[in-house]
Amino acid sequence: MSGQKCFGVRPNPFGTAIFAVPILCGALLGACSSKPVAVPSNLTVGAQNVRGLPAPAVAKPDAPPRILAIRFSTLTIRPGIWFDGTMICSTNVASVEVRTAAFSINSEHVGPGVYRFHTRVLELPPLSRRHWYELDIIARNTAGTEMIERAPLRVE
Repeated sequence: MSGQKCFGVRPNPFGTAIFAVPILCGALLGACSSKPVAVPSNLTVGAQNVRGLPAPAVAKPDAPPRILAIRFSTLTIRPGIWFDGTMICSTNVASVEVRTAAFSINSEHVGPGVYRFHTRVLELPPLSRRHWYELDIIARNTAGTEMIERAPLRVE
């Protein structure tokens, strides 16, 4: 009976898409928060100024990673703006990822314990706008041990 009409009605080729779209929208909205998380005490927002940031802490390779200071250009992003940041970590940190449910940025390692990123915010889906998200700043050492700081990020 496959490929045949059932009671004169053809099968709907978009049948699965009708169910997938609400599930996808629910997943995107579930990732956002109505109440933002608190700004961590080691995070500053404003113009790029590395003079106010501490020096990286020297650490043994097997020691847990540490994020000492974070500086972001903004915590409210919209399409077309530049979003950048600097993270000062312990010297044993091998990578720093800045991530939300919608995107991930692998920061550039510019010196022992110093990571930066500079990226242009691309067009965002309308359903993901005007919401708060949790922005995870994840520092990892070579063994894969993580330290995570969470900050609020507003998407306009």
